[in-house]
Formats: sequence, C-alpha cells, structure tokens
Amino acid sequence: MNAGGVQYIVGVDIGGTFTDCVVVSDSGRITVGKALSTPDDFARGALDAVRDAAQNLGLAGEQDLLPSTRLFFHACTIGENTLITRAGAKTALLTTKGFADTLLMMRGRITDGLTETETTHLTALSKPPPLVPRRLIEEVCERIDYKGAVLVPLDRAQAGQAIENLVAKGVDSIAVCLLWSVANECHERMIADILRKNHPSIFVTLSSEVAPFAGEYERTATTVFNAYIGPKISAYLKNLSRVLKDKGLPREPLIMQAYGGVLDMEATSKSAVGTIESGPTSGVVGTQFVGRMIGEPNVLATDMGGTTFKVSVIRDGLIERDYKPVILRHRILSTKIWVESIGAGGGSIAWIDEETGLLKVGPQGAGAKPGPVCYGLGGTEPTVSDADLVLGYLNAEYFLGGKMRLDRARALEVIRKAIAEPLGISEISAASGIYRIATSHMSDLIRRATVERGHDPRHFILFAYGGAAPVHAGRYAAELGIKKIVIPLTASVHGATGLISSDVVYEYGKSDHLIIPADAAAVNKNFAILTEQALSDLQRAGFKKEEITIRRSLDMRYRYQVHELNVPLPSGADAITLQEMEELYERFDQLYEKAYGAGSAYREAGKEIITFRVTGIGELRKPDLERTPMEKIDPETAIKGRREVYFEEYPDFIPTPVFDFDRLRPGMEITGPAVIETPITTVVVNPRDRALLDELRNTIIFVGT
Repeated sequence: MNAGGVQYIVGVDIGGTFTDCVVVSDSGRITVGKALSTPDDFARGALDAVRDAAQNLGLAGEQDLLPSTRLFFHACTIGENTLITRAGAKTALLTTKGFADTLLMMRGRITDGLTETETTHLTALSKPPPLVPRRLIEEVCERIDYKGAVLVPLDRAQAGQAIENLVAKGVDSIAVCLLWSVANECHERMIADILRKNHPSIFVTLSSEVAPFAGEYERTATTVFNAYIGPKISAYLKNLSRVLKDKGLPREPLIMQAYGGVLDMEATSKSAVGTIESGPTSGVVGTQFVGRMIGEPNVLATDMGGTTFKVSVIRDGLIERDYKPVILRHRILSTKIWVESIGAGGGSIAWIDEETGLLKVGPQGAGAKPGPVCYGLGGTEPTVSDADLVLGYLNAEYFLGGKMRLDRARALEVIRKAIAEPLGISEISAASGIYRIATSHMSDLIRRATVERGHDPRHFILFAYGGAAPVHAGRYAAELGIKKIVIPLTASVHGATGLISSDVVYEYGKSDHLIIPADAAAVNKNFAILTEQALSDLQRAGFKKEEITIRRSLDMRYRYQVHELNVPLPSGADAITLQEMEELYERFDQLYEKAYGAGSAYREAGKEIITFRVTGIGELRKPDLERTPMEKIDPETAIKGRREVYFEEYPDFIPTPVFDFDRLRPGMEITGPAVIETPITTVVVNPRDRALLDELRNTIIFVGT
C-alpha cells in the first residue's frame, strides 16, 4: 500500500515487443517497469508494465500506484500498426465533383518514402495501394473558390444520396475533403451535420479540422488516414481509460502526439492522425528534457531498438519538426518531430550479396518473433544481436536483467555457416564485420541527419538510448568526431521518460498566400485568429492564461519554388511590427543558406508566405529528478567479474572488467575497455574512452580521452 501520501507521475509507452513504464515520485525518484506488449489487447500489456513498476517501487501492484497518480501519460503504436497491417475501418471519401481521383493519382513523383536503391529502379515502381478504393469514393456537387467565395452551393439532396450510397456499402468511417475548404469550411460542416443526424455511429473526419492547409492531394491523404485509424484509436482509448479507472486512476490519460506534446482523449480521438509515429517522438522529448537538466542544448538523439535505428536533432534546445512527413509513401499534412530512420537494429539480419559476394546488414530484420538466433525462439538467420553476443558485449546470463538467457553457441554456429564459411574467414572476423557494418550504417544516417541539413555533428553531444544503442554508440560517435555521449538512466525505456516530461500542446495552422513585403495587418490578423483558438482551447482544458505559451511561425519560400522553410518568430502573442517583419525576411535567407549551403539564397526571386502556424503550450509541472552528489570513489567495488570481450584495437579477445550499474555511484569514473551492465541495457566503453556516472545517474562517455 502507498504510505505517506506519495504522489506519482506515470508514463507508459507501448512498443512492438515491449511496453515500457516510467514512474517518478514527487521526491524525483525514478522507477521503471517493463512487460511484453499484448497486440490482442494493448491495454492489458500497459497494465502489466504499470504493475511491474509498482512492484519495483515496493507496492503490491497497480491498485496501489494508480490512485496516487497525479498525471498519466501514454504513447502507443496502434496508429502505425493499423496502417501497416491495413486493419483500419472500412473507410469512404466524399469529395468535390470532378476530383474523385485525387487520392489515387497522388503526385507525379512516386519516390516519397523510398530508399535511394529503390528509386534507381523507377520502371519497376508502382504507387502504394490506396486506403480507400475507387468504389468507396463519392463526389458531391459544390464549389468554393480559393478566396472562400461559394460559386456552386452544396446540393444537399445529392450529398445525402452520396452518403446513403456509401452507407449501403457498409462503411464505418467517412473522410470529407472538399476543394478549397481551407478557405471556407461551410460545405464540409453541412455534410457533417447530415451524417451526424442520419448516421451518428459513423466516424466522421473533416479536412478543414485535421488538415486546414493548401495542398489538394496531401490534405486528402491526411483526412483519409485519420478516418482510417480514428475508430480503432478511439475504441482503444476508451477501453484503456475504463481499465485504468477500474484500478483507481483518478483522471483520464494524456496521449502523446507525434509533434511532441500530449492531448486529452477527446482531442486525440478526433485527430487520431496525430498519434502516428508518436512512439519515437516521446524519446526525443525525453532527450530534450534531460538535455536541459544537464545544460546541453545541442543534442543528437539516437535510438536503436530491435528493428530500426532513428536519429533526431535538437538545436538550441528546440526539436526540429517535419510539417509534411511521409508515412507509408504518402505525404501528409500533420506535424511530427523530424525523425530519420533505417533498418539497423539488434534484429537486423546479416547476409551475403550473391552478385558482389559482400557482407551486408539489414534492412530486413528478424522481427520480435522469431527474433535473433540467440533468443532461442526459432530464429535461423544471423543478426546484429547475435554478433554482439559472440563478441562478448552481451551477457548471455544477464540479458534484460537476467529475465532472458541467450544462446551464444547457436549464435556462433549460425554466423559460421551463413557468413564465415562462405567468405572464408573466422567466426569472430565475421561477427566483427557485422558489428562494424551496422555501426557504419548508423554513422552514415547521422551524417545525413546533420551534414546534409547544414549541421556539424561535432558541435553536438550524442544521446544513445533504446536497448541496443549503448553497445554501439561509442563507435558511431567516434566515426563522426563526437566527443561526448549521454546514456540516460532510463535508456531502454527512454520513450516513457519523454512522456513524463511533456506539456499539453495544441497545433493550429492556416494557409494564406502573401507576397513579401506582406501587409502587417494581414499577417497579424491570421495569427490573431489562430492564437485566439489556442488560448480558448487551453483555457477550456484548465490552464490559466499565465500558464500558456504561444509560439508562432511561418512557412516561407522563394517565389515559384516548391519547397518551403519554417521560420519561427519570438514567443508571444503581440502584434508583429514592420521592423520585426524585415528581421523575419532576413532570418529566412539565413536559414535557407544554412540548410542548402552558402550562396544558395536567391533573394532576387522575391519571397512569399504560404502558411501561418501557431502552437499553444499548456505547461505542466515537470518532475524534479532526484540528484545525488558526485564523489570521487574507486569504481573497483562495482566490478562483478571479468569477461573475454573483442575490441578492434586488439588482435584477440581480452579480459574486460564488467561493472554492475546498480553498485556504481555518481562520480565514479571508469576507464575503457569496460562493460557496464544495467537491468535494461548494456554499455560498452571502448579502449581510449572513459565513462562517468553523473548526479542523475546518466552514464557519460567521453570519446577518445
């Protein structure tokens, strides 16, 4: 039973294999929990993870933790899983007469979301299958022009018949996307009224609500995505809320959005598209939070799990965002944190290219089941985790804190048969090759995420989290010239850490094409409309005006170009002056050259504003994490033994000290080579590197010192 009236903040992050939980007490103490995900009922896995964390706290179970929970945050993969497995609602589309093929035509370019290798075979490419087949697309008679003037009033009788045609075909969800509803949404609202009056059980999505931006195809795709996954997200959240309430949770959960904030359940259900890829988002938010606590504003967030390796950028304390992300080869208009990823995880498969005879790693993976060969769950192909085990980095008896045993002999055998013998090399050389190739893939991705976007990776520190990143981080950081690595205390459950450090965030946008120099009155009018909406929604959510932060930005481009850059304004809701507008134009030129290189700015072409954006932030009280004073203490007392480990600096395995993380104390310094074993991950300290435990119990690695 919870004694002393302690209050908690709980974050639960559902992944493909594991569900993670982080609990922070009001004293700042962090406790983690972990459980297998339960795809048949994800709420059950979420409760299992909460129960594990509660027991690690010394409580009997979730019934003692949840009643004392002040805030409960949640992130899940249901949105993307629904899209990938095409298990969403039977969805229809209502659109303006003459535009029924917009969704099917997409853009002329069909390479969005493909790898460089895939784009070299253009003749073999095809468009992805649409979520809405042509037979479930109906046109309605109406027309609004780009200024919002009604040219052809909505034919309500014809619209009603189109709806009945779709209902007769058994649809569960309807997306409504009319031409130029971004300028005037009245016809979409009329259709919604008809639907809700005659068919209240059907899930309705309006493009004017979920994607109020110019871009006919992208807006249609966003609306359809929302309609496709919305019913499943809504049903899941209702079930989760009921389960948690039955166990004593006093308030509804707050749900992580892909742009880096949380929303209540009603808002999330209405705009479900915002949850797609929100899992990786929470890890980046957690990195920003910990980065602020240790005084590091420029961070590369690297996340290596079982399937993928992901990179995000935090510059000057701000997370970089993507306003037109590509999801399953569709470009949509739903803001998300910018994340670059490749198939390079612990489960990535090593193989030999038949044409070149070269060793390759990924992008195909072994998945959660059967997983790597060393898991003993039926895997038959060598993976990165198998190589890590063979090289001595992983402890076969202490994987996941001893909850799972690994089979090194089977890993060694499969690497010998599949890689070493065909290449005529030893098993250890083959395992080392797998490790080095995987690491090179990661450093290449970081280069793309930094150098190709105008950043020097040497000016950043590197956060390494996810179950596998701390094994490889020392190597890919060294390849990039990065000198400092932070492995957070909650490394393999770091996404849940991001949840507990979140704010309630609403995003708003409005397309309005203005030629620069723009009329300041028109600029301020657009921002005023969006700001008023943000303040109203957040105040209705219970925030006082002084607890709300307003951030504004503009999407701008040189005239007649295709690509835009987002240019932030100083925080606040005050009217923008002519002087501030001039400074904004100059800032755009600077950002353009930073992104595309010195001299790339084309000032002579003129500039134009495309989109106005406002972010309303309701600031929640963040947990004050427990700090322990650092002391100079000999780390020898934390050594749990020695193990033969392979490092490329030496010709053979060397006896390497293995440290028990739970016995390390802040201030202890470890000189490589060494291995640090925690209950949730393994940290490899390479020769010439040294590690230090800081006052938050993060492991800091200084590379090459």
